[in-house]
Amino acid sequence: MPASPEPSLAAPALLLQALAARGLQVQHTPPAGKDAAAPRPILSASHLLLPQDMDWPVQRAAVAHAAAHLLYSPAGQTSATLKPMGLAVVAAVEDARVEQLLMQRLPGVRAWFLEGLRSSVQPHGLEFAALLSRMSLALLDERYADGNHWVDKARTLFAAARRQYGLEDYAAFRRIASVLANDLGQMRVRFNARQYAVPARYRDDNSYLWHHGAAPDAEADPVPLATPQAALAPGRDGTGGPTPLHAGATTHRYPEWDYRTGVLRQDWCTLIEQRPEQTAPAVVDTSTGRLLQLPPRRRPGHCRRLRRQWEGEEIDLNAAIEVQIERRLQLAPEGRLFQRPGPQRQPLSLLLLLDLSQSTGARAAGSAQTLLALEQQAALLLAHAALAAGDRIAIHGFSSDTRAQIHYHRLLEFGAALDAPAAARVRAAPARYSTRLGAALRHATSLLAAERNPLRALLVLSDGAPADVDVHDERYLVQDARAAVQAATQARLQVHGLLVDAAATAYARQIFGARQFRVIEQATQLPAALRRLHARIAMH
Repeated sequence: MPASPEPSLAAPALLLQALAARGLQVQHTPPAGKDAAAPRPILSASHLLLPQDMDWPVQRAAVAHAAAHLLYSPAGQTSATLKPMGLAVVAAVEDARVEQLLMQRLPGVRAWFLEGLRSSVQPHGLEFAALLSRMSLALLDERYADGNHWVDKARTLFAAARRQYGLEDYAAFRRIASVLANDLGQMRVRFNARQYAVPARYRDDNSYLWHHGAAPDAEADPVPLATPQAALAPGRDGTGGPTPLHAGATTHRYPEWDYRTGVLRQDWCTLIEQRPEQTAPAVVDTSTGRLLQLPPRRRPGHCRRLRRQWEGEEIDLNAAIEVQIERRLQLAPEGRLFQRPGPQRQPLSLLLLLDLSQSTGARAAGSAQTLLALEQQAALLLAHAALAAGDRIAIHGFSSDTRAQIHYHRLLEFGAALDAPAAARVRAAPARYSTRLGAALRHATSLLAAERNPLRALLVLSDGAPADVDVHDERYLVQDARAAVQAATQARLQVHGLLVDAAATAYARQIFGARQFRVIEQATQLPAALRRLHARIAMH
């Protein structure tokens, strides 16, 4: 059973239970800002989010509409074949279909829906939102007269499909929506996906209807899910704990920060943690074809050498060379020629988080290899250096297929030997889907927090800004990642970013902070950049 709602949400929660015979968590989202569009309800398999400023008649219609979707809509349909305008039209026709079905079962809800549609209708104009608001009313109110050819055609096709196929035939109404969307394209009606909101305030944003990832194929993930419901099920204790799928894979629930409403959406993302199977018996150096020899691990000495000192026990050779060069140039060199032992180096636990999104599978500029291959090689070289220095290191990777499936690969664990099978797992990590960074950061933070070393750092290696196919606001996932970094910092963990993106400075500064990231333009610079970052982190 869901957690008890706050008192003001008790009535919507009970109404939803009565109408749909399903208990979802009903929560509030705060009002939008002064210049922002009014928020819409959000429906998922486990939650119904209602805007806080909704009065009871609108809330009542929103709950009934959500119940209609839960009872009659097929959830998570693929959106791969539809353009954004097509998605909006299909969703509007589906809204009308399921409301008609609920009205057949419970005639009293008709007045709830019509009140919301009539108050939101835009009687004039040929903009997309105006046409859709009038179509939505026409499909439910047979007495409404519009006169627009497209709206009248929508009503005629809807009524014909209802008579011929029945309201239960989802495919028939999907075909009608496709025809109507094509007509809008022929009419050159403009559609702005970023600014569009469902016209009727009581209707949800239709995210419940769609699955925005790639269609299944032979390249599916190495650890398949039993059912979509299993992947979305909350933990047994309601706290987002892991739910076993099968051997080697578990799911975890994580929140996501919505900067537009100032709400941390609890249990909003489902992260699937898995370990790819070994696919190669040994590590092969692609440049020579020979097996990669792993260096022996040294015992940690934690020694630190202070260079360019005024006095010390040994000559700093680099400083001495620079002095000779400056003398040849007839400059006045400094006398910092010595090096001496410094404070002891603290033990370090470093988690390297690799971006495994589809974009990393493209060929890197200035190289014959993909960016992911260069990431993997640089990660292995960093692991060799870290282990040789006595540090503890883990290599993990992530990609996302909407908030319902954030794939998290644990490729090399803390304390594990970097042997041939472990290196093969790193090299076998796939490049797929998108880059929903926030949930991956939160999971990595929870794993890194269990380390006992006093110095713990998380290093993110990526090629672009956070993004996912179910998010159209460019700032949304950047702000969520920033919130995840701030939470990790409050837990006394360092978070650094290394971005292979010449345009990364603006969003990287927002996510990691002014001094906690580095941007490189060429992926071939990765090994040297990772080595320098490792040295910098270890000296803190």
